[in-house]
Amino acid sequence: MNLTRRGYITGMPRIELPLDNLPLDMPVRLRQDGAAIVVIRTGDGVRAFQDRCPHAQWPISEGEMIDGILVCPGHGWQFNITTGHCLNAPAYQLRPLAVAVDNHGVHIAWN
Repeated sequence: MNLTRRGYITGMPRIELPLDNLPLDMPVRLRQDGAAIVVIRTGDGVRAFQDRCPHAQWPISEGEMIDGILVCPGHGWQFNITTGHCLNAPAYQLRPLAVAVDNHGVHIAWN
């Protein structure tokens, strides 16, 4: 199933999927058109980031959520999933992607 479509206004690639396909508090990796994306659904909403740790390029989707913090599987760096900021090294952060949730599901866009 091809989840990627180009936005008819922006031309940006995007993924659309049902909200129910995303488990709560668990990073999910989506790969489409050469892009690796990590999506996290919490009680506060859905966030998406480029799927790599900015420190050592580990797939952040292989990490785990602990008390609302995404922990990198490589060196244990911790990321605030609301902002993407690294709690261990403030100069680093995850690259956020545009996310919208509506009655039709989750829509993620990137360029």
